[in-house]
Amino acid sequence: MHLFVIVTNQCQNGFHLLVSLTSIKPGKAHDPTCTFNGGEHPFIDKPTYVYYRLAEQRSSASIVKAVDAGLFVPRVDMLEGHLAAICSGIEQSEFIGSWAIEYYQENRNN
Repeated sequence: MHLFVIVTNQCQNGFHLLVSLTSIKPGKAHDPTCTFNGGEHPFIDKPTYVYYRLAEQRSSASIVKAVDAGLFVPRVDMLEGHLAAICSGIEQSEFIGSWAIEYYQENRNN
């Protein structure tokens, strides 16, 4: 399972930018831009990283539909400092697409 974090406001076309967090696998390379040790959020129970390469845009309607279908399960919000670290990594990761950086800059949560 992955933890998806919505990192932007809804844009004028009704979309958000989401990034996922996934566990660090021993001996397997990962993006070191933003990592967590475990325990920083109830869902994060082991070393985890933000998988910026798989950032995606999703419409608000598709997010609601995924929640209603049980595909997405709402979790408690990230602490402000952890969310700030995730968002900061969007502009720092060498693995994220330029489209995602531009979208984030235009629609970030202020």
